[in-house]
Order: sequence, then structure tokens, then C-alpha cells
Amino acid sequence: MKILWVDDHEILCVALSEYVQTHASELSVTPIEVTPVFTLASALEEVSKTPPPDLVFLDLNLDGENRGTTTLEHFQAGNPSNVPVVICTGLAPGNDDEVEILRACMRDYSARGILLKGGAHKKMFIGLSRILGGELWIPEEVLMRFACSTQTPSPGGNQHHLGLSLREWDVARCIARGLSGKQIARELDVTAGHVRQVSCVIYDKLQVRNRVEAALKVSAELALGSGSNKGLS
Repeated sequence: MKILWVDDHEILCVALSEYVQTHASELSVTPIEVTPVFTLASALEEVSKTPPPDLVFLDLNLDGENRGTTTLEHFQAGNPSNVPVVICTGLAPGNDDEVEILRACMRDYSARGILLKGGAHKKMFIGLSRILGGELWIPEEVLMRFACSTQTPSPGGNQHHLGLSLREWDVARCIARGLSGKQIARELDVTAGHVRQVSCVIYDKLQVRNRVEAALKVSAELALGSGSNKGLS
């Protein structure tokens, strides 16, 4: 697997690249080759090569004028092979504006995941493993912030959202909030086994592979509902 790591903090970029290569056997079943680059221009040059890299880890603040979603927008515009892009960022999930930047990266510019530079080492390692295994990955604290602004219930509580039954929708909303299976079971007063069973049905109906993808899809539906409510008020 060929990975392109893009970050204008050269020491950090090289260190992260070396870390991934050193722990390649723990992170992926396939050999990993990481190329560090420090500018957006260099990154665009690399993804235009034949063959292109298999995966890109992209910092959002590059080259002065390339900051936030602008960086990803410019990168995707010059990404002819649609190489999957993971955001590796120092943005803080506690900041509302920065959370919206991360949300836009996932929603509008097809990012394949998010890694937080300031996150716990163990969580970042888990995220890397999941991403290299082909999964979409978002840290739990970011998922919970995504859900915070989408908790307003839509009118007509008996509507079936996304083709889910009322019970499935209750579980799906809990998934979007980042709750674990045990937490969902306690909140809804059901067994953990029931939550697992319903979750599998939800994944199948939403045509997603895991909790993260389900949470993103449900959060988007909740956001649409919140927007409708604002328009009615």
C-alpha cells in the first residue's frame, strides 16, 4: 500500500510517516510505503503520477491561503484518480467552527475519515488500523459533536426516517450520538443483544458497513429535520 502523508510541519510529517512504516505489520496485512510531502503543490504532483498512491493523509492548513475546507477542495480538484483522503488535523472538536469544518470535509468533499493530531495515542493507532483496513473512521468525540447540533426532533414523530421503523430510528439516533451498545440498551431499556440485532438491521437498511457510516447518515438526516423545523418557526 502506497500512502502519501501531507503536512507543512516537516518534522511532524516525517515522524508520522516513519511511525506508520515502523508499525506497518501491526496496522495492515499488506506492506506499507509512506511518502511525506510538505506542500499542497507537491501532494497534487504525487497524486497525478502513475500509479497514484492508494491513500492520502492530508493536513488542512497548508501554504498560507490553503486552510480548512479550502485545502481539501483544492486537493480534490486535482485528484484525478479519486484517491481516498483522510483528514489528519490539529482542529479541536471542542470548537464549534472547527467542528463545522470537519463536518463539511466529510459531507461535501468526500473525506474518508478523520485523525486528530492532539488525540490520545491509542485512539489514533486504532483509527489508523481501521482506516488502513478500508473502514471510514471518525473519533468518537467528533461524532458526538456532529450529533450535538442535530438533536432537534422533526415534526410528526411517527414518521419513518430513512426507511427505519420507530424502534430502529430510536437506536439509530443513539448511534449518531456516539453511544455504545450498552449505553443504548440502558437508555432505551432493552437488552444489549437486542441493540446488536437492531443495529445489524439498521446497517443493512442504510447500506452502510459500520457504526461510523451509520452515524454520519443518521446525523445528516437529523440535520435536514432541524433545518425544516427552523423554516417552520
